[in-house]
Amino acid sequence: MTELSDFKARLKSGELSGIYVFSGEEDYLIRYYLSELRRAISPDESLAVFNNPVFDGDKPDFGAIAEACKSPPMMSDKKLVEWRHADLASLKEEGLSELEALVEVVEEHPYSVVAFTAEGEKLDMGNQKKPSAFAKRFDKRMSILKFDKSTDSQLYSWLKKHFDAEGVLVTVDTVKSLVFRSGHSMDTLVSEVKKLSALAKARGRSEVTVRDVEEVASSTPECDTYAFSNAITERNKQKAYAALNEMRIRRVDPLSIMGMMSRTFNDLLYVSCLYDEGCGAKDIEKIMKLHSYKTGLYISAAKRYGRGALREISERLAGADAAAKYGGIGGYAAIELFVAQYL
Repeated sequence: MTELSDFKARLKSGELSGIYVFSGEEDYLIRYYLSELRRAISPDESLAVFNNPVFDGDKPDFGAIAEACKSPPMMSDKKLVEWRHADLASLKEEGLSELEALVEVVEEHPYSVVAFTAEGEKLDMGNQKKPSAFAKRFDKRMSILKFDKSTDSQLYSWLKKHFDAEGVLVTVDTVKSLVFRSGHSMDTLVSEVKKLSALAKARGRSEVTVRDVEEVASSTPECDTYAFSNAITERNKQKAYAALNEMRIRRVDPLSIMGMMSRTFNDLLYVSCLYDEGCGAKDIEKIMKLHSYKTGLYISAAKRYGRGALREISERLAGADAAAKYGGIGGYAAIELFVAQYL
């Protein structure tokens, strides 16, 4: 495998040659670094038809790539031949041999650079103890870069750089809020950065705040479900209706919402029973295998509702779920009726 730092150094020095494979689950980074390679090798878009031929498909035609590599670049020192979305994991012996032949063609024509993208599971390198057949044959003969899904910390740093590039300030809380609300897709997040930055500038501000994120950033179904769950524990009707509206827009299945409500209230009833029997927070945390923070929220919520009300709500939800499945009031109407009566 090739380290990203080594690849960046080559981009900076211009010492680019051979075959590059951009693989992994982070599509945004795959596209970004492929575009950086393209810009370094073939910056003149008017000559792209000569210096940047592009192929596409699961099954690479190594013969076609080889022929493209043999013709010299037009008014440039190098050319880039791309094959996008290649399924290199499915190559049999014949395909592996054809790829070996392509490596030799590229070595014989150093003015040509080849780039493959193999997203998701389209490349299998195995592991250190048991490398795949592909890794054994090509790890040392081509530059293979893998882009795994970014961690939250990596996304926070990455978002900060993008907001900086837009000329607006953000706090750690703001980027955390954005990742929580809009998810982990870099494609989605980069669009949200542009939208939030434009909003701040339109309002004459140089900073994007958590409030801005909550106001205009797109939300994921998971975020909306979490918001609805929080509204339940807080017994806040306004927040519950707002979260329901978001889920309705996203067409979240009402049955899954009912299921979440049932689980939440059953847990709250269990917490209430344990608490009334003298169990402390640590005991409840251990018995129910909850995070300490969530345990605290549930104890507060259980006190807010009371054991009797929680038992009634749990029974009501069981009945509403059965009614929805057998022709009674169902869908969002049943959920809204429940919120109006019990929150």
